[in-house]
Amino acid sequence: MNKDISIDYELIAKALFENYETIYDINLDTNEYRSFHESDAYKELQLDKCGEDFFQGLRSKAAEIIAPEDKDYVLKMLSKDNIISGLEKEKYYTFFYRIKRDGEEIYHQIIAVFQPMDDGMHVFMGIKNVDTAMRQEELHREELRAMQQREVNHMKAVLASAAAYMEANISKDILLEKSDDLLDIDKRFIKRLPSLEEISEYDKMHTWICENLIIENREKYQEMGSREYLLNCFKRGERRSSVYFSVYTNEGGVQPCKELFFLYQEESSKDIHVFCVIYDLTEQQKADRERDMLEQELKMSRIRNFTSQIQPHFLYNALGSIQEIILMYPEYASDLLGDFTVHLRSCVRAMKKDEPLSFSQELDNVKAYINIEKMRFGNKLKAHYELGNTRFPILPLTVQPIVENAIRHGIYGRGIKGGDVYIRTKETKDFWIVEVEDNGIGFDVDDYEKRQRTGEGESTGIKNIKFRLEKVMGADLKVKSVPGEGSLITIYVPRR
Repeated sequence: MNKDISIDYELIAKALFENYETIYDINLDTNEYRSFHESDAYKELQLDKCGEDFFQGLRSKAAEIIAPEDKDYVLKMLSKDNIISGLEKEKYYTFFYRIKRDGEEIYHQIIAVFQPMDDGMHVFMGIKNVDTAMRQEELHREELRAMQQREVNHMKAVLASAAAYMEANISKDILLEKSDDLLDIDKRFIKRLPSLEEISEYDKMHTWICENLIIENREKYQEMGSREYLLNCFKRGERRSSVYFSVYTNEGGVQPCKELFFLYQEESSKDIHVFCVIYDLTEQQKADRERDMLEQELKMSRIRNFTSQIQPHFLYNALGSIQEIILMYPEYASDLLGDFTVHLRSCVRAMKKDEPLSFSQELDNVKAYINIEKMRFGNKLKAHYELGNTRFPILPLTVQPIVENAIRHGIYGRGIKGGDVYIRTKETKDFWIVEVEDNGIGFDVDDYEKRQRTGEGESTGIKNIKFRLEKVMGADLKVKSVPGEGSLITIYVPRR
């Protein structure tokens, strides 16, 4: 190689490959190679800058730094025959791989080109760090996959309660797809809808439905389901339309239905499509009834919870005890009245609505209640707070009644010995966790759960709290207890 030419070549290489980790010049006749430039990061790899045989020397040493999963692939791609063959087919020969550096795998790209020189044909090869770009591309792919999954989930949600669906290109009057046995679910409907082979045009299918199935609101259905009406909706910027109608069933009854028309434009052809979804309103009415029953049960559960906390004997005992000490210990009595107010306010708030609040607010009620009980039990009742995060949602009047059970049914049972109650919060990747533990008299969990199933247990106790937590927040409640040793109640609140 002419010296002057090689110097110019090196300057050109450095200018063209400024952003590359290194650039190699490989003589295909002799296999000799040299590098023109190395970044600081690439120098740390301590690879040879030149040698007599690129395809043996540097290639074998480079294999030491390549990620194990990519090693066979890179060695194959860096063979002389593959490089020449690739460059004879394309202007550039390029591929991606990962190297190991400081315990991490970093994406790199090799780009090679032919370069004729005075002493024969050379390959000019640049190695580039493309880790940031590849990571971003991976992130974009993940986002795309998530978006596609959301679309699938949305479609499943749309069709979950649907009796049938149908899609058509209304710009060209072509039926594209329909669910099997449309309007023939469980053979309830009086006529089977024709297949796509029998009727392939949207207009004809729409007319057939109007003439053969619709018995109530036929004119409205015929108008709002027509291609002309739907195309005009799209032009006005409306992407959704709906109509109610009824059909006869095989038993001679009348089946109420609702059809939704979703309009969109196909990107490549710009044709307007309609996606028709038919809902059986008897199923919707059934779901509405079940929802109403659940809402009513939650309301009654809230009322039961409220009345269990505001029992007359508790009010009388608490106020009577405060009255007894108000002259001797006015400051203590004032604090107790404040605690009583906090507890009463929490009960009234829970009665009005069963919406989650911060655990810290429920904790205020717990502390207020314990202070009231300590007025009667003194130092024999000890409360321990082992708190982590307290800024997570919980239903009102869920933790406080559990603490009340621990004191009244656990600690009080020990008599003058008294006992301890522990209130803890923890968290994991999936849950916020609340624990209420006592060293009281405990109970037989199997017997307790059996009495709950048979209705013999206290309806306003743990069963009621568990029901509210599960239905409103998707939370769970676990009970552990050993007779003579104590109890542990754990609430798992999902973070999602």
